[in-house]
Amino acid sequence: MKIDITLLILATLLASAIIAVFWRGRWQLVLAGFKQAKRTFASIWYRILLGVILGGMIQVLLPSSVIAHWLGPASGLKGVLIASYVGLFLASGPYVTMPIIAAIYQAGAGSSAIIALMAGNMLQVQGLITFHIPFLGPRLPVARFIICLFVPPLAGIAGGAIFQLFAAN
Repeated sequence: MKIDITLLILATLLASAIIAVFWRGRWQLVLAGFKQAKRTFASIWYRILLGVILGGMIQVLLPSSVIAHWLGPASGLKGVLIASYVGLFLASGPYVTMPIIAAIYQAGAGSSAIIALMAGNMLQVQGLITFHIPFLGPRLPVARFIICLFVPPLAGIAGGAIFQLFAAN
């Protein structure tokens, strides 16, 4: 197991939470937190497993050269736009999409494309016809849809530039 900054931050947050829960309710409340975590894990473990396997299959199906061509750092605006609009229609929760996005990133996608993909995924539009318009009428959902066409590419471009600033330091 590789210990990196993300793992250290997560471990620190967990230790802090356990201390805070202990301080608030002693071991009884800490155990209640572990029981709640067990119930949550029992309801989602298969989604995480399937998402990770799907991410691995995507890496095998789409060679790194293909991903680098379409979404790599040299793909420029084309890669950002492709990632943005794939993200908008990538329907699923984070347990499925994050392993897929991680696999695409590890296969050679650029930071701008990955940020655009994540931004698009957060603004999912697949419920437009089935849920949004029937409950809210057409004006509000269509206005949201139009904005969703612009936000992910802008997030990808700006996020990629910020990522490069972090990389330079």
